[in-house]
Amino acid sequence: MKNTIACLIASLLASFTFNAAAADAPELKYGLYIHFGISTFAQPGEHGEIPAARFAPVSVNAASWARLARESGMTFAVLTVKHESGFCLWPSADYDYDIGKSPFKGDIIGDFIAACNAEGILPGAHYSLPDAHNEGNALGQGPVPKIYFNLIKKQLTELHTKYPGLRLQAIDSSERFSPEQWDEITKAIKQVNPRCQIIDHSKGGVVHYADTTVNQGWMWSANQKINPADQLFTAYNKAQSAHQAFILNVGPDPRGEVPENQVAVLKAVKEMIANPSSAQMPAPAAKPDAATRLKQVKALYDQGLINKDDYDKKVKEIMDSL
Repeated sequence: MKNTIACLIASLLASFTFNAAAADAPELKYGLYIHFGISTFAQPGEHGEIPAARFAPVSVNAASWARLARESGMTFAVLTVKHESGFCLWPSADYDYDIGKSPFKGDIIGDFIAACNAEGILPGAHYSLPDAHNEGNALGQGPVPKIYFNLIKKQLTELHTKYPGLRLQAIDSSERFSPEQWDEITKAIKQVNPRCQIIDHSKGGVVHYADTTVNQGWMWSANQKINPADQLFTAYNKAQSAHQAFILNVGPDPRGEVPENQVAVLKAVKEMIANPSSAQMPAPAAKPDAATRLKQVKALYDQGLINKDDYDKKVKEIMDSL
């Protein structure tokens, strides 16, 4: 009888915990992606692994990232804590390629979480499965070998144990996981950080999201082009129509600052969201004037590309349109 009561109480507590977590989960609509890591410090045209010693920003103003998210009309922000280079933004135990091996001594993730909390922004982390350091290439496809899977599980468990303030977790290329691996990873995260939501492009049972980037290239690079605001606004609307969260990326420079041209685009997208009629849609191509069109038709006729009947018909169409 006691065992039965104990099981019932445990079941009720588990149910309460699940429901409380669900009630605590805010609706995700529009957020900021922040790609900042060792690749930010790559030289133009550089290939191969960048030494950890290169990661040496004088300071990183995480408060400016959170403020930018709020001022852009966003409710959450996701920081790349491990991207395709394999470099981690926290000192990971028994690991040889992370911020702990660099000259930088700050706590970027901790500062980011605190800044987000101060601005009312939900903080999240991005972890990349494609990983040139651990697999030799940044692989977007193929099964995850057991030895690499064990590292991923260890690092994600460690990340959320060290930073329980993380409220979102994105895992890039999660389709590489087997169903069993995906289940094991999500359970590991939830066990140490039950308030964290898993967000994914395609997995069932989690928040789905779409993403694109302001800068053409996820990480910062010198003289990179910027995507136009109207194009990004179109992507935002497409995600909203599909009931997906939309995450728009910026790439801070080696000083940890988001360049002004990227900030300007975020401001423009915010205005378009608030006032859709203000969005500058591409203007239809102007129709050539009648004289120009008559010359074009005459040239086609002179070159023998249309016969006399077609020429007369097109001339009549042009004259009738005046």
